[in-house]
Amino acid sequence: MTQLYQVKAVIFLIFWAAAVTAQAGLIQHTDQIAEVRFTGTTYELGRHVGEVAKKQITDAIARFDKTLGIMLPGLSVESLTSSFDRNGIYAKLQKASPDAAAYIKGLSESLQLPPNYLLAVGMSDEAILESQSKGGIGFLEEAPAKCTVMAQTDGTGNAWGAANFDYMGVNYTGLIVLNHTDNDGKTRVIQTWAGLIPYGGITVGGQPLLMNTMADEGTARQIAGGEILAEGSVPSYHLSWDAYNADGAEELKNVFRHRNYTAFFSYVMLDANDRITSIENSYSGELRTKQGYGIAHANHSIYTQYDFVDPEFGAKSLARQEAAEEFLKAAQIDTTEQQALKRLQTKPLWKGRGELMGTVTSTYFSVDGRKVDMAIYTALGSEPVRIRNY
Repeated sequence: MTQLYQVKAVIFLIFWAAAVTAQAGLIQHTDQIAEVRFTGTTYELGRHVGEVAKKQITDAIARFDKTLGIMLPGLSVESLTSSFDRNGIYAKLQKASPDAAAYIKGLSESLQLPPNYLLAVGMSDEAILESQSKGGIGFLEEAPAKCTVMAQTDGTGNAWGAANFDYMGVNYTGLIVLNHTDNDGKTRVIQTWAGLIPYGGITVGGQPLLMNTMADEGTARQIAGGEILAEGSVPSYHLSWDAYNADGAEELKNVFRHRNYTAFFSYVMLDANDRITSIENSYSGELRTKQGYGIAHANHSIYTQYDFVDPEFGAKSLARQEAAEEFLKAAQIDTTEQQALKRLQTKPLWKGRGELMGTVTSTYFSVDGRKVDMAIYTALGSEPVRIRNY
């Protein structure tokens, strides 16, 4: 009889665990930010996100589609998808990044939307560059992407980072944080818009990852007459997804191994137990990196400067770089969340929330070894959403 009860108890626990998992959904922290906590494969993560956030994602795509038409008449998710289909973008992503492709596949199946349709949204920088190249709104205007990040470490276990994510007005809502633990117990936290556009978070190694768009490199390609979806180029979603699988600087550098990408990013990897690593890819294929104990980055290269990067470029990218560097000079390793937030929410870093663009989130990272606490703010005076990787 005892064995029978034990068997029944085990069966009950199995079904109870399955039921709990099946009922898991978005944790809606605010009307703007939700969190998905999930354990399983990347493909299963994609399916799960599509299931629990279907309405958020489809509504967000509709808003994005409308904005594209404002940026450039005739530009739409459908037109971008057709271009992505012709250039085999999803097939290229599968080859370069099986993990990113697995996520998109799971999301595609649960949403019943084609992979290239989702990538046309997730690779939004390419849409902006397409608009800019044809005379529409692009990185050279007051919309839509002008981020600033800064970070400091003592290399002995203590660090902090701060990042403003400035993007389109449609990104103010539909923010979804993916808090994902794989079957090996490795956790990564990825801040996304609508589960499609990654823009910062925490790697599996416990290092905050602060991300920027390289507006100058996209412009350099345009001036040179280069193609956005050039033959042989690797979809940028490889960079924006696989970076969170890196455990340390060398693995992050390896993510950029293909050199020729459809868009250009910079990452600041904040390691509390080592130096900070800054990395940029470029239209020339050059990979630029440096390490230090305090690094700031806006939307232009901090290693080389193009003639067209003047004081008005990229919503005053030069002024934002200078302001962030000045803050770092006076900052200490015990700089508080409120001190960093005050800088993030002050001009020229702070953009407010205009109709077409603005500051979507301001995020503060507090790091103790490999334990990271994130505080995500969406507006002046708002209460933060707090998420951690442990």
